[in-house]
Amino acid sequence: MPEIIADSIDRLTCVEMRIPGIDRGIIDPLYRAAREVQGGAPLSLRAARLLQERAGAKETVVIITGAGAPPYLPYGETDGPPGAAALARAVGRGLGARIVLLTEPQYMPAVRATVAAAGLPVLSEAIAAKRPGAVILREYPVGDDEGRREAEAVLSQYTPTVVIAVEKLGPNAHGVIHSLRGIEGTAHTGKAHHLIEGAQAREIATIGFADGGNELGCGLIYETVRRVLEYGAKCQCPCGGGMATVVKTDVLVMANTSNWGAYGAAACLALLLKDPTLLPTPDEESRVIEQCALHGAGDGMAGLPIPWVDGTSMEVQRAILVMLHMIVANGLKQLRRPF
Repeated sequence: MPEIIADSIDRLTCVEMRIPGIDRGIIDPLYRAAREVQGGAPLSLRAARLLQERAGAKETVVIITGAGAPPYLPYGETDGPPGAAALARAVGRGLGARIVLLTEPQYMPAVRATVAAAGLPVLSEAIAAKRPGAVILREYPVGDDEGRREAEAVLSQYTPTVVIAVEKLGPNAHGVIHSLRGIEGTAHTGKAHHLIEGAQAREIATIGFADGGNELGCGLIYETVRRVLEYGAKCQCPCGGGMATVVKTDVLVMANTSNWGAYGAAACLALLLKDPTLLPTPDEESRVIEQCALHGAGDGMAGLPIPWVDGTSMEVQRAILVMLHMIVANGLKQLRRPF
């Protein structure tokens, strides 16, 4: 039964909405490739089950998010932080794990505001150690050597059981990081692949949430990304290696936006734990996205600090959550308005 319900969740989060000038017809082949390479189960359910298995009341989950570069997105995108906050909420409240949320210094104001708007307790190290579900915010540096050292420090200090990347860009085969349009952005992006690779070396579970093929985890579908995306195999920068990342994760969730993929995983966790309150309500998510934009994050397609996500309006974000809540409530046979 969970597989049937999760399949509906995946289909909803993969409804493609792309503005003119951006690749269309890519979400379905990327999703199908990700599902096939991971054994055929619904992707959101795979992520939720891994979290249920690995993230307990005495465990720590590390989440890293944040994307965007000057001149249009110097303070990050509205895709990423809201999804990270939704996962932190579901894992913290549902499983009792402590969350360490990482992002680059330039994205931190929007991420901090997003987490606060989600109603999550952002606490100091000392207080967080005594409170299940607490969130610790920590900056992740932009430089390569600095990122490598910070990844090692985070993994050693917190000994997480799961490391999650939400809308976090990864390098191609030449070590260069690109936008969806194949524009080089290495200098402005934290080298979060060090965190994923370090976790894998320690046999820590990893999950990636993605929507375009250049995000951490999409190395699992590398050849599909190179074939399907306009700049997948050949980018617009001198490296010429394409925007497809080579970095893999244990679980990869593809969706129309990375936020929606995270909402889908949170919905599946709510289903498994029989607790619909683990999924944000539309009103709560409106507040989250508004605060994210008010603190500088922008719509990834428009490049403007407005409460839209990748070219889709606030009303669309609310509608996705209304439908996810109904799928979960009906799946649990709770035939009532869930919020």
